[in-house]
Amino acid sequence: MKRFTVSLPEDLKQEMDSLPDINWVQVAKESIQKKVQMLDEFERFERSCDK
Repeated sequence: MKRFTVSLPEDLKQEMDSLPDINWVQVAKESIQKKVQMLDEFERFERSCDK
């Protein structure tokens, strides 16, 4: 598994820290997966419209 670093504004980090029961890594993974899926679907739609 690969790793990468994300920089966050201090106020956002403080808000995240105030919610310790949330698995922020999992939230990030799911959000990235949803975005990639959405972009893939959009690209497929665009290709189908070009035909």
